[in-house]
Amino acid sequence: MSYRKKQPSACVWKNPLQLIGNSILLAVFLQGCSSANSSPTDATQPNTSLPTNSSESTATPATNIMWTKTESPLFPANWPPTSETVWVRYTFAYGKNPATLFDGSYVTRPLSKTEWKAGNSSTTTLSTDMSQAAIQGVKPLDNETAAILKTGKQVSEYCLKMTELPKPNAPKTKEMLDYYQAWFKYNCAFLGLIRDNHAGFIDWVTNNQ
Repeated sequence: MSYRKKQPSACVWKNPLQLIGNSILLAVFLQGCSSANSSPTDATQPNTSLPTNSSESTATPATNIMWTKTESPLFPANWPPTSETVWVRYTFAYGKNPATLFDGSYVTRPLSKTEWKAGNSSTTTLSTDMSQAAIQGVKPLDNETAAILKTGKQVSEYCLKMTELPKPNAPKTKEMLDYYQAWFKYNCAFLGLIRDNHAGFIDWVTNNQ
């Protein structure tokens, strides 16, 4: 008789476990039905907004762009040059993000400038904002142009010695023009950002091809 009295007790422990399991399954089923038949809430609704106009979506998160700083060649503050001409070299950056721009690079505004005058130089920080100001398209670099761009050091030395308008047919001037024309070709986006400060020189280089 004592054995038969204990048997129902085991069923009492078993049935609640089954009920709990069934309750969980029922809750999951009801939740699935509710999700299928009702509209998503603000917290779960996916982002389905349409893209905005390009003028409103030019900014890109800085953390998504890999920025690389670079330097420009020297630019004269006035043209034709004199013995008092200040020559300026800018630092700026190119940014890459293949997810948003696979066939070009983002370009910043000038970040700093170094000014040379009468053998002395000084550097000024212009901005710490590493963000897009323009977009530079990608062009293949041929061997001839690559060789021309390696002459930057001697071209800079020649520029700093100028005291008057150079003769376009002089050998060193031709070397200078070749260098600047090649640099302009591959960095035209940044060139547009500084054009107002060096328009006379940029036009002279461009017109002597």
